Amino acid sequence: MKRAVVVVGVVPVALVLLVVVLGALDDSPKARVTRPTVTMADGTKLAVDVILPEADTGTLPVVLIQTRYWRSFALRVPENVGHVPKGPREPIVEALIRAGYGVVVADVRGTGASEGTWPQPFSEQEAKDGEALIDWVSKQPFCNGRVGATGLSYEGTTALLTAGTTHPALKAVLARDLEWDLVDELLAPGGVRNLSFPDAWGRSVKALDRGQAPELFPSSARWLIDGVHPVDGDAEGVTLHALEERRVVADVADAVKNVRDPADPFGVAGPPASSLGPSSRPALAKTTAVVSLWGSWWDGATADAVLRASRMMPLHEAVIGPWEHEGHGTASPFGGTKNATVELEQVVAFFDQHLKTDTTSPPLRRYWVAGAERWESGADWPQTHDVAHVFSFEPATLDVDFTASTGVKNRWMTGMAQSVVYEDRRKTKGLLRAPQPPRTAPLRFFGAPRVTCDVALDGPFAALHLYLEEVGADGSMTLLTEGVQRVSGGRVAISLRALAAELPAGGRLQLAIAGADSPTFERVPSEGRRRITVNGPCTFELPER
Repeated sequence: MKRAVVVVGVVPVALVLLVVVLGALDDSPKARVTRPTVTMADGTKLAVDVILPEADTGTLPVVLIQTRYWRSFALRVPENVGHVPKGPREPIVEALIRAGYGVVVADVRGTGASEGTWPQPFSEQEAKDGEALIDWVSKQPFCNGRVGATGLSYEGTTALLTAGTTHPALKAVLARDLEWDLVDELLAPGGVRNLSFPDAWGRSVKALDRGQAPELFPSSARWLIDGVHPVDGDAEGVTLHALEERRVVADVADAVKNVRDPADPFGVAGPPASSLGPSSRPALAKTTAVVSLWGSWWDGATADAVLRASRMMPLHEAVIGPWEHEGHGTASPFGGTKNATVELEQVVAFFDQHLKTDTTSPPLRRYWVAGAERWESGADWPQTHDVAHVFSFEPATLDVDFTASTGVKNRWMTGMAQSVVYEDRRKTKGLLRAPQPPRTAPLRFFGAPRVTCDVALDGPFAALHLYLEEVGADGSMTLLTEGVQRVSGGRVAISLRALAAELPAGGRLQLAIAGADSPTFERVPSEGRRRITVNGPCTFELPER
């Protein structure tokens, strides 16, 4: 049958050795694992893994994770039964199990081993399913009635959406590295379509929904993973295989090909793209749960998501770090590595405080300061005042080089579990640059810079890609942050992605302008040439501290 987990290979000795090595290296905690289904109000059955500590300690607080990436993996080698199963986020599951929590991991509707259809992410139905899962978990004999929700990326969004419920069992939510506004922060920043991520992610979710390991998984994992675990009672995967055979698989890349504006539909006759995700859920402003939201200055626009959410809903804790999407490494262009990654102990400590006790603490805002490479914190974000800077381009003309690029390992592709590595900025072509004089004093700022320029085009539309760079006293050139906007000429204002930084005297800021960033963003116009003329200086408002 399709779901057999032992492979008959042409090199059985090597396979046996691999199994032995994997078993020896597996230090995951022992656990009791069951795989039931949970029936929603409309009769749809969602597949879940219930993972409990090995020792039966009675009732426990339970943390819910809702995933789109298979709740746990059926492996091509014998599995380490009686331990936390392998899955897309098992490190946090392992940390919670060791800390004495129960964990329930669910395949969201229409994915993995769950029934139903998945036409788009973060739908109203998906949010309702989250509330139903909280209710189910809270009533199970292993749960003490106190439920939390957590997750990273897609799972972070599903966790945050559960905060829209007033279910009394939901006490605490910790969501990491997600989008608050799906259009501006991922699909079409500034009205310019992001091509790379929707295409790559769309291919991955198609593969998942067909029962295939996707490119999102590392190559070694794709060799080892046979698919998603079937539910209890379907050991041979017959029911799962039939479900995958009849499943209607969404084409994400096609669904968003015309999305440039919040009102544009997600797919043919689909809902407005702006209706998907947290920004469209006013119920979040009335949450009764304690909520912690984490993002990163260089992981897509997840820092903007944290800042926007903190203005729209009560966040007990908000954290903006320097890490890559998974939190394992730093994405800081200055290379600071000390305390620059996600510590899962902090995630566990949050739930210890809010699920195991009712201890209260003051609100916390914690953020990484680029350049200084350190953390700062307080009860609120720092106070700033806008200071106008001038970047003098004179009248300058740019014949757009449509091959201009920040590379493929940029902030917009971190969601595919890759690192952030910008090429040497001194070698980047296709840019207009205007430097400032060297600073005579350190510069500190926090928030989103804003650039205003007068531009003329030789056609109806263009894309303006703006990059704020730091030129060090030693001549090094570092990309700090960036912004993009679809423009039609005239006086244009573009907000760059938010950042906190402390830059030393002797360095100088530099503004760079391009008309393309390939292959990440769509070409504007789609064919032909484009000339952009910057008429005089650009005004740059920097939120200084």
